Amino acid sequence: MSSYHTPVMAETCLDLLKLAKGKTYVDATLGGGGHALAMYKKEPAIKLYAFDQDADALDYAAEVLEDHSPVLIHRNFRHLRTELAYHKVKSIDGILFDLGVSSYQLDCAERGFSLDKDAELDMRMDRESELSAKKVVNSYSEYHLTRIFKEYGEEDAAKRIARAILAARARQEIHSTGELAKIIESVAGKGSKESLKTKVRIFQAIRIEVNDELNALRDVLTDAINLLNPGGRIAVMSYHSLEDRIVKNVFKEVATACICPPAIILCVCKHIKQLKIINTKPICASEEELAANPRSRSAKLRVAEKVKEKK
Repeated sequence: MSSYHTPVMAETCLDLLKLAKGKTYVDATLGGGGHALAMYKKEPAIKLYAFDQDADALDYAAEVLEDHSPVLIHRNFRHLRTELAYHKVKSIDGILFDLGVSSYQLDCAERGFSLDKDAELDMRMDRESELSAKKVVNSYSEYHLTRIFKEYGEEDAAKRIARAILAARARQEIHSTGELAKIIESVAGKGSKESLKTKVRIFQAIRIEVNDELNALRDVLTDAINLLNPGGRIAVMSYHSLEDRIVKNVFKEVATACICPPAIILCVCKHIKQLKIINTKPICASEEELAANPRSRSAKLRVAEKVKEKK
């Protein structure tokens, strides 16, 4: 569908979204337009609003979708409610999130996302953003670096790597992904699978910090659920445990009718159930898709349906 980024579990996502003629949908992570194009092929007569904070992605997707008429919005999906209100959209019938970094962003050396390609530290999905990986690495305190490496990378050697970064930048500014990789190797070693995993975790943590990915996800899930019409569905595909945990917990809370402590016999919380969870366990890519697209290996898909609010 799109060489920019091969859409993961496209047919599964669209089947679960239950696309219908004349209904309104959102692709919250447009990327190269692969999922959006699949949506139009499955049901051409839909209204589609597509978000992406990466201008390169929007330019590419505009060409992919030139035979269709989506509304393309150059904003992070955390602005979902505001942007849809601007376009006079008060409710939607389905929304798809394909989280994380795209294949294009990983493969494009100059974007600075990949530790395999030596390039200037960047990692900004929105190139107009002020915060870059270079700024994080060269200006954050030891405490702050340690925190994001632990929280976003779940890295055991977080403090030692943070100290190594401070020692290196005291000599000269850290400019490139290659320089950062070597600093991490000075702590984690070089050539082993564990060393590689450590580098991946540190790069992931910095990327999440630069793009405020987890906070943006928390912000948007509530808005997306509130915007859904009864019967509308939300599908979220995540690629690491932190994202998946957020989605799982938000879905679980919103799909619960009462959140009172067990000791309280009569419900007083006035909590309203909004969702029905479609799959209690995340859906993963098939063996066939894994063989064709190895980057689908870590994908986990969770889907829920809006129910009529009642107490």
